[in-house]
Amino acid sequence: MRTREHGLRYSKIARVYATALYQAAQEEDRLERVRGDLEDFVEAVTNSDELRQFLEAEEISDSRKKDALMDLTEGGDELFRNFLRLIVDKSRESELVGVREAFVELVEKAAGLVHVEVVTAVPLTASLQEALKKKIESSLNKTVELTMMVDEEILGGLRLRIGDRVADASVRHRLEKLRQLLTSPMASLEGSVEAAS
Repeated sequence: MRTREHGLRYSKIARVYATALYQAAQEEDRLERVRGDLEDFVEAVTNSDELRQFLEAEEISDSRKKDALMDLTEGGDELFRNFLRLIVDKSRESELVGVREAFVELVEKAAGLVHVEVVTAVPLTASLQEALKKKIESSLNKTVELTMMVDEEILGGLRLRIGDRVADASVRHRLEKLRQLLTSPMASLEGSVEAAS
């Protein structure tokens, strides 16, 4: 199971470019090849300060950037290479990481894949992880990729994050809810009186 950085947000601009690239790649039946090239390229940019600075430098001409990109991606998918030319023409080099995130999200959504982050107080065995995965897949009716995390502060139970939704069934969360009820008896009493009337 790979680690995934949840909550990574990308701009509307990145989403627009990713959607255009996704639709073009889907029409050409080249989704996997374009995805591979995009992920490899963005990983290279992310891991190389020199390459990132080169791409984002305003004093370097677009034609020089495009020549360098075409050299770097020689043998790559032509649709992806055209996309890189467009990114440079529109001065959107800084959006590449966001474009990748949005593009991968579109591909996975179309494939019915959902990322679920599971936080437990202690590590789960492989068999428990598999049972939990099957239970979530059955509940969501989708293919699930689990990311397991351990946080001793939740005390017990588990917390799930599915996209932007969080299901908190941890002992710590239950204790916090109980503490809130105990420290605000008047609010509970008023609620009960209103319900009774």
